[in-house]
Amino acid sequence: MKRLITFIWIIGALLIMSAARASAFTHYSQNEFKTGESLDPGMTQLGVAFSISDKYNTYYPDIRYGLGAMMEVGVRFGATAARTDSGDKLGAYMGADLKYQLVKETDSIPLDLSVDLGVNNTFITSKNATEVTFATIASKSFPLTDRGYKLIPYGGLAMSSIYGSLPDYHDTYLNAFAGLEWKLTQKFMILLELQAGEYTIGGAEIRFEY
Repeated sequence: MKRLITFIWIIGALLIMSAARASAFTHYSQNEFKTGESLDPGMTQLGVAFSISDKYNTYYPDIRYGLGAMMEVGVRFGATAARTDSGDKLGAYMGADLKYQLVKETDSIPLDLSVDLGVNNTFITSKNATEVTFATIASKSFPLTDRGYKLIPYGGLAMSSIYGSLPDYHDTYLNAFAGLEWKLTQKFMILLELQAGEYTIGGAEIRFEY
């Protein structure tokens, strides 16, 4: 366990050192909306989410599925309203990610810890912005008895690299994010999240589990 924590700190330090300078271009990133805990095999979650930035807003359904072996996959698709140099534009958005849980919370281990590899694609006026993302996510569950099923605060670091014909130039940057999942029942939950660092983006999602 100590070796794993040391390894994670080393990876985090490398990500920070490799992150590029603060970026002036539009990044087209989305919120993570993921805790450190992976879904059980065969379990499905379906939600509706929105992410708000200073230059664009994105609205999308979010589908997540438990693959087993501590792995989880997610797909998203929706619409983006962006402010560009030529005015307000409406575009399409799609994304996918694969999450692997490294550490599972138990009586002797205080948190869940996962890594996530994802890709986001935004299409506006025949151009595209593609972002490849890597995130580390840690979370802690707090069971509730009076106001809901449980609260799960989560947070981590996310590194993104942008490509495509839509951005002015390519760059790599690092953000920290923090969020809260409130499981009102075992099958219904609300998520709130804020990312901050080289850019700021916030959002919310309602999600159902099957």
